[in-house]
Amino acid sequence: EKRKETGSFSDVFVNELKKKISKTKYMISLMSVLENYPEAKEWFKPFIFACIEDYKKKSDYEQAYYTYIISVLGYDEEKIPKEYAGEFMQFLDSKSLYTFINTMNAAYEFGETNLLLTAIDKVDERAGFYHKKLFVDGLLQAKGDRRELGKKLIEKFDRYTDFTKGCLLDYFRFANIEASELCMKLVKEDAKDEEIKYAAIRYFIKHPNVEAKEYFISVLKDNKEEWIEEMLAIQGLSRYEEDEIRELVKEKITSRDWYVRVNAADYMQRHGLTKEEVAEIIALKDRYANETLRYQYQKDEGMFEYITELIEKGDDQ
Repeated sequence: EKRKETGSFSDVFVNELKKKISKTKYMISLMSVLENYPEAKEWFKPFIFACIEDYKKKSDYEQAYYTYIISVLGYDEEKIPKEYAGEFMQFLDSKSLYTFINTMNAAYEFGETNLLLTAIDKVDERAGFYHKKLFVDGLLQAKGDRRELGKKLIEKFDRYTDFTKGCLLDYFRFANIEASELCMKLVKEDAKDEEIKYAAIRYFIKHPNVEAKEYFISVLKDNKEEWIEEMLAIQGLSRYEEDEIRELVKEKITSRDWYVRVNAADYMQRHGLTKEEVAEIIALKDRYANETLRYQYQKDEGMFEYITELIEKGDDQ
């Protein structure tokens, strides 16, 4: 009430507050109160920030709690002070995973590109310590200028470990970051880590362009490609109905690989596989293709019965 009336806390209150919230039990009490009065968080932020040196000396559990508090204070009205932020980011050196996670969550909330880049460098330095899903989801929820962040990450991309590269490629794909030049380079240069190449290919499934389309067609024409590339190529061509593409995909229904066959059958079903085409496929007497067609059309009673009838007739001959 005193704060509301005068716009400031009394000196006595301030001095007492500083002493008390340097102890975890009182910080917990304060946060319980702020849950009911979220608008008061702005008033208490400076005092919570001022406790950082005390919490740096505390146990992993207490540091994890402190970093959690910083992650939920909110920074839409007032940006995080630069000097404090620099100190706070040192918690990313903690051996505690919980402290690391909470510090990363705070970095996503700060809305400052350079701070987030610093945090990403720490993730890269400790590759595997921080789970990929937490990393990608955090980046997708991060506040701030997404375009600026994406541009700087692309500029620094080659410096990162394969773990971070894979995470960033997923982020570019889901966040709609323009990264087609980088991704096509990774696809064509045949990245040392195959997962990086596959992640780059997946980018074009969501963000197609002419160059990617031509690449996907070339994959289906070259029967030497790995099954996963053929599967991804079919997915990448799913929006196209051209005759050449339709024929290339239809041929893959006889692939030895289950995932390639199923994706080919799914493409054909969505693009209107005709009964004449079904008859052509079954006439090949390919057990894998027949099995895939039955699987794909199991919920289409009419087509399923037609396929089954043709297969049985072929078996009798």
